[in-house]
Amino acid sequence: MTRVPYKGFIIDAKPFHLQGDRWSVNLDIERHTGADVRCRNFNALNTYATEAGAIQHCINLGMQIIDGQVENCSVDDL
Repeated sequence: MTRVPYKGFIIDAKPFHLQGDRWSVNLDIERHTGADVRCRNFNALNTYATEAGAIQHCINLGMQIIDGQVENCSVDDL
């Protein structure tokens, strides 16, 4: 598990190992406000040959979502 802070959020990369030695793109984005933790899961259809490649894509995708660059994906209400 790789956790990266970004602009007040935590991107938690959680790729899954798939059949055929491929890795999925799966991540949580969390926002901590005092004692409250809000979290939303995101995933993509992309797959990668290595876990490291999938983790890097999870982090990049999380940053793009937080920056508002991914259509139909938002963390505005977290």
